[in-house]
Amino acid sequence: MRDKDDINSELEQIQEDLMTLRSTLRSIKLKGMVLNETRETVQIITFASANRKTGDMAQVWILNKNINPVQAFKNGESEKICFDCPHLKNKTCYVNVGQAPQQVYKAYKAGKYMPLDLNVLKATLKWKAVRFGAYGEPVLIPLHLVQFIAKYSRGYTGYTHQWRNLKFIEYRAYFMASADIAGDVTEAHAMGWRTFRVKGFEQPNLEKEIDCPNALTGVQCRDCKLCNGLGAHGNGKSITVIVHGTQGKINKFNAINL
Repeated sequence: MRDKDDINSELEQIQEDLMTLRSTLRSIKLKGMVLNETRETVQIITFASANRKTGDMAQVWILNKNINPVQAFKNGESEKICFDCPHLKNKTCYVNVGQAPQQVYKAYKAGKYMPLDLNVLKATLKWKAVRFGAYGEPVLIPLHLVQFIAKYSRGYTGYTHQWRNLKFIEYRAYFMASADIAGDVTEAHAMGWRTFRVKGFEQPNLEKEIDCPNALTGVQCRDCKLCNGLGAHGNGKSITVIVHGTQGKINKFNAINL
C-alpha cells in the first residue's frame, strides 16, 4: 500500500497544478499587465510579440505615465524614462516611438492591461522568455519585480545605460551594460558587467566580444538568451551588433562620435 504521506503530498501537488492551470487559462486572453506605476512613469509587460529578431517574447515597456511617447519625445519628457541615454540625445535610438510604444500607451490609457497579479504573472511567464526594456530604461523596474520575472520566466534579456551608477549595480545580474565605444566596454567589464555594444560596419570586436548570434545564424533572442547579464553566463562573452534601424538613424550613428 502507498504511504499516506505520499498520497497527501501527491494531492497537494495536484491542487497546486490545478491552481496554476486556472491562472494560465485566465491569462490566455491577457494582453498585458501593469507591473508598477509612479507619479510620472509606468512599467507594463505585454505577453505577445511579432518581433522577428526577438521572437515571441514577453516585452516590458517603460513609459511616461501622463504623456504619450510621441509627444514626450518631442518636448523632452522622454528623459524621465531614458535618462541620459546618448541615443536619445543624438536621435539614434532604433525604437520608433510612434509605433509599438504609442500603441502600448494607448492600450494602457484605455484600461486594457490588468493590474499586477503575481499569481497570474507567474503562470503566464512559465511559457515565456522576457525582454526587459523594449522601450525605456529597465532600471526603473523595481529590482524585486525583475528578480521575480527572472525566476519564473523561461529566460530574459535586458540592457541598461545606467551601469556607471552604483545605485543600480545589482541590476548587472540581469542586464547587459549598454556600451557605445571601446572605452565603455573596458570600464564596464572592470565593474563586473557584461556588455552589449552597437558598432559601426567597419568596427571590429574587442577581445571579450562576439557578434550577436542572430546576425550570424538567425537564432531569435527567445532561444538564445545570451544577453541576460551575469545570469547563466557570468563569465561569458559580451555581445556586439552592427547598427540597425532606419537608414536615417544609421547615417546619424555613423556620423557622430558617441
